[in-house]
Amino acid sequence: MISLGFVSKKMLTNWSDVPPYLPDFQFHEKHSALIQTTSPEKIMPLIKAFDLEHDAVIRALMSIRQLPRKLQRKAPVSQDDQFGLQTFTLLHASDFELCYGLRGEFWRADFGLENISDAEEYQQPARPGAAKLLLRYQVNIINDSQSELITETFIHCPDKASHFKMATYWLAIRAGSGLIRRRTLSAVKRELEKNSDKEAI
Repeated sequence: MISLGFVSKKMLTNWSDVPPYLPDFQFHEKHSALIQTTSPEKIMPLIKAFDLEHDAVIRALMSIRQLPRKLQRKAPVSQDDQFGLQTFTLLHASDFELCYGLRGEFWRADFGLENISDAEEYQQPARPGAAKLLLRYQVNIINDSQSELITETFIHCPDKASHFKMATYWLAIRAGSGLIRRRTLSAVKRELEKNSDKEAI
C-alpha cells in the first residue's frame, strides 16, 4: 500500500525519478513545502545547516527513540551518539539537490550503523540482515517567486529477514519520522520567507 509507504516490485517498475544511488527500494516517504522566495539557491544551504536539536518537538521525538538504548542500561547516550543529519554520508550535493546515505540495522536500539566514507562505498550491496537508506532533498523552481522543497526517504532491504524487521519498525516510527521531515521543511520555509520579507522592506 503506497499510503503506508510500502513499495512493491510492480510499483517500482513504473516509478518516475528513481534515485540512481538506490534504484531498488521497498519503502518510501515523501513530503514537500511551497516556499515563497526569489532566492531558491539559498534553500539547500539552510537544509545543510539545520540542527534537529533546535526544534523542541524533534528533540523530544529523538529522545523517545533513544529510550530503548537507555533502558538497556548501557553507557549514557552522548552527544556523539545523537542521530541527525551528521550521522549520514553525503552522496551528492548541487544547488538544487542533496542526497545522504545510511546503512545499518535501523530497528536496533543502537541503529546498528555502518561507517560509510563515500558514495562508492554506500552503493556496495547491503550485507545480509541490514538495510540501506537514502535521504533526498530536491528544489523544484515553480516560477520567479515560488519553489517547492521536497524531501524523500527510500529504504532497501536485501533479504526477507531485514525486510520483516524494517516493516515492523517502519510502522512504528513512520508517523514520528514524517513529523520530523515536515517540521524541517517548515523551519526552512519560515527562515527563508522571513529573510525574503526583510529584503522586501
